[in-house]
Amino acid sequence: MNVIMSEARKKRQANPFYIDGIPIDLVPCEPTRIVPSELTKQLNAIGLNCSETRGAKLAKNIEEVAEAVGVGTLTTFGVYQDKLCGRFGKASENVRDIRLPDSSVRGTALLNELLDIRYEQTAKGKWQEGSTGTYSTMLRVIQNKDNYKYLKEKMPDFPYCECPEDTISGEYATVDAIKNMFKQAAAACTAATVEGIDRVTLEAIFSNALEGLNESDIESDYDSGDSNRVIMLVSGYDPKTRKCEGVGVVTCDWRLKIKNYKEKKSEPKHKTELKISARSALYTDPDALCRHYKAVRARTRAASVLDNSFEIIDKVTVFDSLPPANTDTFSQSLLCVSDENYAEAMVFYSSDVQKIGHIDNTGSNAAAKYVKSMTSGFMTSRTVNISTEFNFELNAEVVKAGIKVGFNVSLTDQWTKTQTETIEFNVPAGSSAFLYQVIIQCARLRLDTATGNYSYVDHGKFLTNSYKTTDKPLYEKGI
Repeated sequence: MNVIMSEARKKRQANPFYIDGIPIDLVPCEPTRIVPSELTKQLNAIGLNCSETRGAKLAKNIEEVAEAVGVGTLTTFGVYQDKLCGRFGKASENVRDIRLPDSSVRGTALLNELLDIRYEQTAKGKWQEGSTGTYSTMLRVIQNKDNYKYLKEKMPDFPYCECPEDTISGEYATVDAIKNMFKQAAAACTAATVEGIDRVTLEAIFSNALEGLNESDIESDYDSGDSNRVIMLVSGYDPKTRKCEGVGVVTCDWRLKIKNYKEKKSEPKHKTELKISARSALYTDPDALCRHYKAVRARTRAASVLDNSFEIIDKVTVFDSLPPANTDTFSQSLLCVSDENYAEAMVFYSSDVQKIGHIDNTGSNAAAKYVKSMTSGFMTSRTVNISTEFNFELNAEVVKAGIKVGFNVSLTDQWTKTQTETIEFNVPAGSSAFLYQVIIQCARLRLDTATGNYSYVDHGKFLTNSYKTTDKPLYEKGI
C-alpha cells in the first residue's frame, strides 16, 4: 500500500522526542471486541445467513483477519464515525437541520457541542479521555479533510502520513469480500500510522463496521456507501504519571460494492470493488498540536471548522472589558480576512453611548428639527476587511443612568468601509431632547500561525448605526 509521509513525520520517526512526556487524562475502560454473535447479527441484517456467517466458521474468519494484519503498539482512547458521511444519509439530514439554541455557550464549549453532534463514538479502546480532556477535540478538528489539507500545504512541521485512495477490484465470494474489506481497512490504518495499531484497537475500530445497514435498504447489489472511522491514538501511556509519548488520530474512509451479492449457487463469486484511503497525524510535541489546532480553528471559526455543515446563527460577543488574547476570545469575535501567516478577528468590548445632539425647545411654541450626517463603522488605524463567508449578529445592551439601550447590528462585508446616513432629530414645542449613538471599543486580535501566539495589534472604536433619544442627559452634569 502506497504511503506518503511528511518530512516532519520522518524526522520524528528517526529521532522521536518526548520532552518530559505529554500530560493526558486517560481512564481505563473495557474495550469493544469483535464478538461472533454480534457480527452474525450484522451479517444477517444485510441478508447473509449461510454457514460462513455463524458459529465456529465465523470465529475462524475473524481470527484469519486478525492474523493477516500486522499489529503495532498504538492504542486508542476513542473510535468515532462521521455522521455526515455517505451511508448515514438520514443522520446527515438530522445533523444538518440542527440549530443550536441562542443560549449555547460560545467558544470551546460550542465547538465541543458541535463535534459531539457530528462525530458519534462507536467503540471504546483500552482508554477513554477524562472529562477535562482536550486532545480528542483538537484531533477531530485537525483530521477534517479541509483542515488536514490546509495543514499539509501551510505547516512544514505537520506530522502527517497517509495512504491515498486506492481501488481494489476482484471476484470473491460475498463473505470473502467482506473479510477482505476488514483486512484492507485494518492494513490502511496500520500503514498510515507507521507505528502500527494493537489488536485490541483494530477489533474496536471494526467491531460494528456493518452496523446500520438492513437488507431492505439494499437491492441486488451490495453498496456500503461512504463509510469511515476516526480513531484517537495514544503511544506509550503511563497511568502512574498520567503522561504519554505521543497522541494522534487516524481516519479511514472506505466504500465496498459487491455485485449480486446474495446469489451463491449460480454465481458463487461476485465482482467486488473496494475504495479505501487513510490519513493520520501523530504528535510527540504538544505545542505543535496546539499551534495547528489554533491555526485551522482561527481560519474558519467554530461552525465551519466542521465543513460549514451546521446552520448556526453566529453571534459576536461584546465583552465587559478587554478579554485575554486567546483562542476562546478569537472564536467569539468577528472574523477578518486573513493571509497564510496571520489570522485576525475584531474583538468588541465595553459598549457605551456618546452624545451627538441636544435641542432645548422648552421656551418655544413651535417644533424644532435638527438634521445631521452621521458616520458609523470602524474607526481604527487599518481597514477592517470582513470575511464575506459569514453574517454575524452583534447584540448587546448599554445601561446608562438607569436607562437601557439595546442594539442589534448585522456585521456583513458592508462594514468594510464606514457608512454615512442622515439623521433627522425632531423635538416638539416645550420639550428638550438628547440624541446618543451607541459605540463599542474594539481591538484587532492576531494569531501568528507559525508560533501559535495571540496578540492585540490595533485598538479603536466601532460606531454603530443604533441611536437613542432621551428627555434628560444620561451622564452630563449641569445641563
